[in-house]
Amino acid sequence: MKHLWPLLIIVQLTAQIEVLPEGQAAFVQAMAMEQSGNLDGAIQIYNQILNGDPNNQPAYFQLKNIYSKTGDPASGIPLIKNWLKNHPEDLQSELTLGEFYFRNQEQEKALEIWRHFRKTKLTNQTTYRLLFHTYIRFGQTEAMESLVRDGRDQFNEPHFLAIDLANYYQSRQTYDRSLREYLTLIRHQKQYLRYATDRILLMSDDSTTHALIDSTLLSASAIIPEVKIISAGFYYKTGQFQKALDQHEKMGVNNPGDSKRWLVFSENLMKEKQYKLSIRAYHYFLQHMTQKDPSILGKTLLGLGQAYENQIIQNQTKLQFVKWYPDNDFFQPIRVKTPNILDDPLANTIEHYQSILVLLPPSQPTATVHFRLGEIQLNFLQDMGGAKISYETALASRPNVDLTKKIRTRIGDLLLSTGQYAKAIEYFNQSSTLNNIDTYTIRYLNSLLFNRNIKQPLAFLDSTIYSMDPNHQFFNDLMEIHDLITHYYSDGTRDDRMAFESFFQGEALVRQFKIQEAIETFDYISQRHPDALITPLSTLRKALLLLEFDQPESALSAALSIENTSLKDRSLALAGEIEERFLGNPKNALSHYHRILSECKSSLLVEPIRLHIRKLSKPQES
Repeated sequence: MKHLWPLLIIVQLTAQIEVLPEGQAAFVQAMAMEQSGNLDGAIQIYNQILNGDPNNQPAYFQLKNIYSKTGDPASGIPLIKNWLKNHPEDLQSELTLGEFYFRNQEQEKALEIWRHFRKTKLTNQTTYRLLFHTYIRFGQTEAMESLVRDGRDQFNEPHFLAIDLANYYQSRQTYDRSLREYLTLIRHQKQYLRYATDRILLMSDDSTTHALIDSTLLSASAIIPEVKIISAGFYYKTGQFQKALDQHEKMGVNNPGDSKRWLVFSENLMKEKQYKLSIRAYHYFLQHMTQKDPSILGKTLLGLGQAYENQIIQNQTKLQFVKWYPDNDFFQPIRVKTPNILDDPLANTIEHYQSILVLLPPSQPTATVHFRLGEIQLNFLQDMGGAKISYETALASRPNVDLTKKIRTRIGDLLLSTGQYAKAIEYFNQSSTLNNIDTYTIRYLNSLLFNRNIKQPLAFLDSTIYSMDPNHQFFNDLMEIHDLITHYYSDGTRDDRMAFESFFQGEALVRQFKIQEAIETFDYISQRHPDALITPLSTLRKALLLLEFDQPESALSAALSIENTSLKDRSLALAGEIEERFLGNPKNALSHYHRILSECKSSLLVEPIRLHIRKLSKPQES
C-alpha cells in the first residue's frame, strides 16, 4: 500500500494539467475559443501550433489579427519577425510589421521598414498600391505623393493611382488636389468620365467649393473637352441653368450618344420649370441633330410641345373657386395666353423640321412625328394650314388605329378652329348616331351650336340622354349641355334665344383663338340683351377672359355686375379672388367672401370659402 501512494499522487497531478489538442483539432478549438471571447486560450493554442509548425499560415494569420484587434503590437512584432525569417516574400506581413512598430510608438523603425520596402520591393503596380494604402492609413502624405510620382514615372502612366489619390484628398476636404487628380484621370482614361463627374458633383454639396470647381473646370475645358459635361452637370445641380445649356451647346450634337444627352437635359430643364430654356434646348437639338431616327424625332417634338404647353400653363390664371365648365368636352380649355413666338426659332424653322420628316419612310413612328408637329402648329403657332398639312401627312404615314382616330379628330377640330361649321357638321356627323356616342358626337353638337342651330342638338339630346348609361364617359357632359340649352333657350323668350345664339357665337370665337372678338361678343350680349337668361353666364365668361387678358379691374367690374343674379355666389367668389390675388386687397376679398356665407347659404362654395376665410384671416389678425 505504501508503494501505491506515489503512483496515485502522480495520476491526480496529471489529471489537473490541461492537455492541449494537436493538429487540425487544435486550430478548430482555438477558433471556437476566439469566437467565444476566450482570446487568451486561443493565443495559447495558436502559439503551440506555431511552435510545432512555424509555417502554419492559418495560425499565424489568426494570431496576427488578434494582436491587431486587441491593440497589442508589442506581442505582434516578434510574431511577424519570426514569420518573415522563413517567409521573406510575404510583402503584406513586411508592411504590417511596420504598422505594428508605428502603433507601438516606434515610428522611426516603421518608416525605415517602409523605406526599405520602397527601395527593394516595388516591382509592379500591386506592390505600389500596398505601400500607398499603408502610407494613407498612417498619414504619411508626403511619402504617399512621392510614391505616386515615382510610380507614374516608372510605369509611364500619368493617371496611376489617380482615383485613390483623388478620393483621399476629397475625404480630407483638400478639394483643389482632389480636382487635379480627377481631371488627370479623365484626361488619360475617358471611361472614368461618369465616375469623376459623380464624385465632383458630390464635392459640390459643399457650397464653399463652387468657385473652386467652376474656375478649375473652366480652365481645364480648353485642354480636356470632356470636362464640359462635368461643367454642365455642375451648373445644373447648382441652379445655373443658362450656363448648363451653354455647355451643352458647346458640346454640340456630334455622335449618336449626344441624342440621349440632349433629350435627358431638355426634359430635366422642364422638370425644373425652366420652360424657356427647355424649349431652346429642344430646338437646338432639332436644328443640329444628325440622326433621322423617327423615334428620336418624335420624342423631341413631343418634349418641345410639352415645354410650350407647360410654359403657357405656368402663365395662365388658375382660379380656386370659379372655373369655366371644368372637365366638360363641350368647353375644351383654350390657351388664351399663348407665348409670343413670332420671333421664336420654332416659328422660323418649321420648314426645316418638315424637310427632315419628308426623308422618313411611312411608319407608325413617322406618323407620330408628323402628328406631334401638327399639335405644335395648331396649339402654339396657331398655324391652321401648316397643322392640316402635318395631320394629313401623318394620316398617310401608316399610323395605328388609335393614332388614326386622334389624327382624324384633329383634322375635324381644324374646321371648328377656322369657323367652317357647315363642313364640320358634315365631317363629324359621319359617325354621330344615337348608339355611338364619342368625341365625334361632342364635336358634331358643337358644330351645330356654333352654326346657330340650337334646336337640332336639343332634339338629339332629348332622344339620347335619358336612355344613356349614367356611367358613360360623356354622360355628365351631355347632361350639362342639355340643361344649359333647356334652361337658357327652350324655356326662354325670343330675346333669350337670340342672346343664347350669340353666346355660342362668342364660344365659337374662343375656339378660333379670337379672344378679343369673343369678349366683344359677350359685351354685346350684356348691352343688347341685358335681361336675357344667358346674360349673367355670358358676363361671367367675359370676366374670366378679361382676367386671362391681364385686365383684373375690368374683370372685377364684370363680376360684380352680376352679383344680383342667380350667379351671385360665383360673382362674389370671383370678385374675392380678383381682389385677393390680382389687386392685393385681402380686406376687400374677405368682404366678398363673407357675403357668400351670409347671402348664399345653399351654395356649394360655402364650405370651401369658409375654410379659405380662416386661412386668409390669420395673417390679417396678426
